[in-house]
Amino acid sequence: MSSYKIQLIETGIAFLVFLILRFTTQYFVRITVVKSLFKNNERKDVTRLINLILFVVFAIIIVAIWSVKQDHILVVASSLLTVFGVALFAEMSILSNITACLILFFLHPVKVGDTICVLYEGTEVEGELIDITYFFLFIKTSHRGTLTIPNAVLLKTSFYIISKDEVKPK
Repeated sequence: MSSYKIQLIETGIAFLVFLILRFTTQYFVRITVVKSLFKNNERKDVTRLINLILFVVFAIIIVAIWSVKQDHILVVASSLLTVFGVALFAEMSILSNITACLILFFLHPVKVGDTICVLYEGTEVEGELIDITYFFLFIKTSHRGTLTIPNAVLLKTSFYIISKDEVKPK
């Protein structure tokens, strides 16, 4: 038992940090929903995604505590953080679309139900934003049906949010 004392203490600290981060992020999601008054539909998905990311990080830390030698933990952690950091912001990767979903939720005023105009593949696409998922935006156009655009594209291109009483600038 005494040989595992350090690992037990580290596991307890990691679990405590995990719980604190989980409740803190849920608080910030709630604040974002209250401030915006329109992102309640995405709240459940974003909370699940954040909880999944926190759980994966917690699991990696627990594996590092119990199966990797203590002097190699820093090397493993820095390597994993580097790989995840590059993957989160890489051009058109799956993780970049998930990151874009979180950025759209917390930092952008676009919401489901808005009429938007996006410059996509050289043409302007105008329509109603009907859904934002982890990977894609769904825009219902008047003449083409429903267009699916990766979330990362919306962050990289300019677009207009058109309300009912405004006219799109030319």
